[in-house]
Amino acid sequence: MKYMDMTCKPKNINELCHVERAVSDKTYKAGTCFVKLSAVDEFVGQLQHPGIIDSRYAALEPKDDTLNNKYLFLAINRKFSEFLRRYRTTINLQVDTLQHFIIDWHDDTQAQRYIVQHINMIDDEMTHTERQIEIEKEIKQYYLKKMMC
Repeated sequence: MKYMDMTCKPKNINELCHVERAVSDKTYKAGTCFVKLSAVDEFVGQLQHPGIIDSRYAALEPKDDTLNNKYLFLAINRKFSEFLRRYRTTINLQVDTLQHFIIDWHDDTQAQRYIVQHINMIDDEMTHTERQIEIEKEIKQYYLKKMMC
């Protein structure tokens, strides 16, 4: 029986992705992540299908087509706010600063799939719980209306 190697290693984003300020008319492949450079915040996005990214963003395009894109997004999203706290000096972020962006990375693809699968299960449970709360709010409003009539 083969065990997963859950060892996490620091990896520079440039080892995994081509990093550039997004080019207006360039079509980026699915799985490309993007972060704001102008009026930067902690938002990290990802293209689900090939598409264009606005030039206000930096594009982090995977170098390897076999890379687990969902895992890449999770790894970037997890460390981006920490990176900003350390390297942001104004409301804007210089694209060259991303050369210092280090993420935690599992080299074991089985471990990556395991993490993505379990994060998806947690996200699904959170969505289900949020929907349940909304339904209960609607029921509450219904009964309050009936009570006041």
